Amino acid sequence: MKTLFKQEYQPVFVEIMPPFNEMKFGKVYISEKYNTSTHKCLCGCGERVVLPINHGNSNYGWDMVKEPNGSVSFTPSVGNYQQACNTHYIMTKNVANFV
Repeated sequence: MKTLFKQEYQPVFVEIMPPFNEMKFGKVYISEKYNTSTHKCLCGCGERVVLPINHGNSNYGWDMVKEPNGSVSFTPSVGNYQQACNTHYIMTKNVANFV
């Protein structure tokens, strides 16, 4: 798969998600208490992207890995096919690779 472009992101650990209109582009808000993550689409369109975190114990949601250096990865990839942007990206170690 060829990478079209890359966008860095910063994980922000919160207990409760901030209101969407207060979220900043390039920040991925993660609530480990509620097993969820949300961010503004990393393509720049501004649409909401919600990633339920499954911690490897179900077939629903995304696995999240916290690296010792503080970076965060999610699997599987993010496909925004329901959004107008129709983007697809892989979130690995604080970099979204658009494919």
